[in-house]
Amino acid sequence: MPLIRRSIDPVLEGVSLTWSMPVLPERVWWGLTDPEALPHWLGTLAAGEFAADNTVRIKHAEDYYSVSTILDCEPERLLSMTWDFPDEPRSALRISLSSDAGATQMTLLHTGLGAETASYLPGWHTHLLYLEGLLTGRPLDPAGFWGTYEQLATP
Repeated sequence: MPLIRRSIDPVLEGVSLTWSMPVLPERVWWGLTDPEALPHWLGTLAAGEFAADNTVRIKHAEDYYSVSTILDCEPERLLSMTWDFPDEPRSALRISLSSDAGATQMTLLHTGLGAETASYLPGWHTHLLYLEGLLTGRPLDPAGFWGTYEQLATP
């Protein structure tokens, strides 16, 4: 697992994860935004497309959707968007990518999470494990998601 750093920022009510993906930025970008890739690590794209000023709707479970407005979208470099999840405050998600000797360093910053902050750290950690599995040709079994989350959430 190429997790470099993960932390909680109580002032921003947010989480930050920095990860080294052993693939090029275009492959990571595909994983982050392609409708065929999303179900393997995040959810199913139900509406919209990843482009600035667009709105995307992602189905995470039966009748459970997030809605996001894309604020900034620079392919293979930056994805910034709102994060509206049922029964949670509107928050902001920013994912930046940089090339690093044949790999990609990804930094995810999710702020404005309020009372949900602590649960998002192991949540994003788990999602990024699944993203990495997809990108490296070793997809993880979706049935194991919550077990992995629980392991990462346990101190």
